[in-house]
Amino acid sequence: MRHHDNRRIEALLSGWYDIVSGYPYSYHGVHGGYAAHPYGGFQGYPAGYARLGQAAPALPPPGPAPMMAPPPPPAPPAFPFPPRAALVEHPAPTQADRWILPMSTGVPILPTQSAQITGRPQAQAYQCNRFVISNSGTSGGAADWIVNDIKVGNQSQFVQSGDVPGDMFATNAIDTFVRFQTAQTAMDVVVVVTYIGLNESGVPFFGAMLGTAAV
Repeated sequence: MRHHDNRRIEALLSGWYDIVSGYPYSYHGVHGGYAAHPYGGFQGYPAGYARLGQAAPALPPPGPAPMMAPPPPPAPPAFPFPPRAALVEHPAPTQADRWILPMSTGVPILPTQSAQITGRPQAQAYQCNRFVISNSGTSGGAADWIVNDIKVGNQSQFVQSGDVPGDMFATNAIDTFVRFQTAQTAMDVVVVVTYIGLNESGVPFFGAMLGTAAV
């Protein structure tokens, strides 16, 4: 085959490669070879392109994936520690219940000895309405005791200083109801008594206060 025949075949193939490659006036397109010059003749493609029949140059490997910004950390809680207890206002009392406040020594009181018995009611607004003294352990019963003073907090419940007979507060006495001042929670309620009985070994003092407290 002569040289001008080769040029004719190459010219015919150049049109097909123009359609495939998308390059105008190109011969073999991206597959290398010659490019048809618009004024005639052919010019060579830059070095490095593959020739006809050879594989196209491999694409460069893709670069590393772009770094994604990490998600923002969760917002810290309003308080560094979870709440475990809450301070709430105590509801106002709606009624009053009757409560007993024990007032006893637990140990014998010798004749002519005095004893101070202190109670601290664990109730809200405790008000004593009656004070009683037991008759047990001594022949005279409640009459063997002298009540020297009764205090709520630091306030004496007597209108003046002095002693009162114990049988005034006997369990079987009539019309011994009195109303003392109100004792708040854990306030001291004090009774001071003296044993005047005949039991030489002494007698324990047993007494109690009966009253109401708000609930």
